[in-house]
Amino acid sequence: MLAYKIFDYKKFEDSIVTAMEHSLRKWANEYDDIYILSLDCARDMTSIGIEANTRQYLSEQADTGSEDYWYYKYCEAEWELYDAGEYLEQISSYMRSYTEENEERFTNPETFAYLEAFDEHCDTIIETCKKALKRFRQAIHADFPDLLLTFNIGEYLDHKERTEIFASVNSKDASEEYAEHIDDFN
Repeated sequence: MLAYKIFDYKKFEDSIVTAMEHSLRKWANEYDDIYILSLDCARDMTSIGIEANTRQYLSEQADTGSEDYWYYKYCEAEWELYDAGEYLEQISSYMRSYTEENEERFTNPETFAYLEAFDEHCDTIIETCKKALKRFRQAIHADFPDLLLTFNIGEYLDHKERTEIFASVNSKDASEEYAEHIDDFN
């Protein structure tokens, strides 16, 4: 049997927290109205990025009472800021190389369907990202107490998972609003 490299989930978590702090602090020097930040992971577990939005940009997209306000407020694809820079590229490179090295364990070569080993890796990546979000919340709470945090894997996480993750790192009021409007943006 072939020996496979082990993915260092703790290093991955630490790197995410550092990258998120770096991105937020960089953006905060340019924008004083960032209200939300999202950790965004590719479904194939080969890359990660950070997105954020400002109140000014949100107000340019939709008025508070408009039909599509919640879409622009919470839909990561519509936000102003995106970072996949040096820190995140290093993390993504690590993710990508691990996935490529384990392709035969992760994907059925005939159907291209993900196998159980990939699903286990994916689940562990998600849990690690959730831990990183919680650590990030603690690290930035004093300076950014009202910043909303989200986690996204495009077209993968269902409404229940997204709202549970959101509730784990945000206030009760914000979580209720997010859950109430999730059909408007997800």
